[in-house]
Amino acid sequence: MAPARFSAFELLLLKSRYPPDTASLLLLSWVYVNKRVVLAEDQRYLEALANGFRHSHDLEALLTIARTDLTAIQLAAEVVLREHVDEQSHPFLRRAIGLATSEGEPSLRNHHILRFLADLSGATPGDFAHLFREVTGRPLRAPDDPSRQAYWHREDAPEAAADQATSETDRENDGEAADELAPKVRCWRRWWLRSSAARAHRRQLRQERSRLRRQARSRRQAEARQAQERQRQAREEEARRQEQERETENRRREQAEREEAYRRERWRQQQQQHQYQQQQAAGASRPHYRIRLALQVLELDESASPTEIKRAYRRLAQRHHPDRFHGQGELRISLASQRFQRIKNAYDYLMTTL
Repeated sequence: MAPARFSAFELLLLKSRYPPDTASLLLLSWVYVNKRVVLAEDQRYLEALANGFRHSHDLEALLTIARTDLTAIQLAAEVVLREHVDEQSHPFLRRAIGLATSEGEPSLRNHHILRFLADLSGATPGDFAHLFREVTGRPLRAPDDPSRQAYWHREDAPEAAADQATSETDRENDGEAADELAPKVRCWRRWWLRSSAARAHRRQLRQERSRLRRQARSRRQAEARQAQERQRQAREEEARRQEQERETENRRREQAEREEAYRRERWRQQQQQHQYQQQQAAGASRPHYRIRLALQVLELDESASPTEIKRAYRRLAQRHHPDRFHGQGELRISLASQRFQRIKNAYDYLMTTL
C-alpha cells in the first residue's frame, strides 16, 4: 500500500498539540486575507493568537493556505465543528467578527464568511446579529447584492468592484466568481459531512495520530525499561561491592586469628622449653612412662598440674561421651565408649598417683 500524501494543513494538524486551535487559526486567517483593508493591528492581533496557540512559526504557512486551499478550509471547518462549542459566549465567533470589522464594515466576502462561521458555531441568525452588535456597537447590515444594477452605480463602486475582483492566485485555485461564493459557503458543511473523501481523510488522520501515539508510548516504555535496567545494574554492582568488602573483612579477621594462634603456640612452646630446661638444670627425673601415657590420653604435657588434669578430663569426657552419638550407629557408639573409657582410666590413674 502506497503511503498517504498529506496536504500542508493536514501535516500541521498532525503536528499540532491541539488540532481545534490550529483549525480556528486557519479560519481566522481566512477572514484576515479577505478583508478590504488590512490594518497593522490586525496582523499584530493574529500574531498574538498564533503565539497563544503555539503556531507563531506556522502563521505565514496558514495565511498562504487560507488564500489558496479551499479544501483545507473545509477540513478546518470540520475540525472546529467536532469541538465542544460554548453556545453562550462564542469566543471564536467574537474574534472573527472583531477581525473582520476592525476597519469598518466587513467586505462582501467576509459578510458571507462570518455567516458561515456563525452557522458553524451553532449561532442562530438572531444570536449572530446580537453578537455582532455587542462586538462592533452597530447593527448587522445585510450584505449588498452585486447582481443588482444599483450596486454598480454607487459612489464607492470602485471599492466594491475591487473587493469582488479575485487575484491571479485566487482565479488559478478557485476559478469561482464572487457571486458564487455565498452558496458554496452554505453547502461546504453539508458536503464535507457527506463526502467519502472526507471520511477517508479523517480516517488517515486518526491512523496517523494513533501511530504517533503508539511510537511515543513505545519510546516511553523503552526509556522506562532502560531506567529499570540501569537501576538493576546499580543494585547488582552495589551488592557485589558489599560482598567484596565482607570477603575482605573475613580474610583480614582470619589472618588476625591465625597470627594470634601462632603467637600463642610459640609462647606455649617457649614455656615448655623453659620448663624442660629448668627440670634438666635441677636434675629432675622424667615421670613414669604410664604417667606420661595417661597425660597424652588427656592431651596434656608432663608439666600439667592437677587443676589442668581435672579441666582436661571434664572437657574430653563431655566431648567423647557415648550419649552424644546416640542414633549414629552401633560402631560409632562403640568407638566413643572405648575412647571415653580410656580417658576415665587415665584420669583415675593420675588422681591416685599424683
